[in-house]
Amino acid sequence: MNRALNDNALLRDITRLEDVEKLYKAIGVAGLYGIAIGAVWFLCVAFKAGALV
Repeated sequence: MNRALNDNALLRDITRLEDVEKLYKAIGVAGLYGIAIGAVWFLCVAFKAGALV
């Protein structure tokens, strides 16, 4: 049975890809929180200015 020359490197790359997926998820969650905070801020300012009445 022949082993691939870089099979350990392939296993390391799999964990790196999982780390990248976690990073993308964290960026997405941070982006959604930013949008939510911006929307609440906008509604508060618009209400205070009387634009929603």
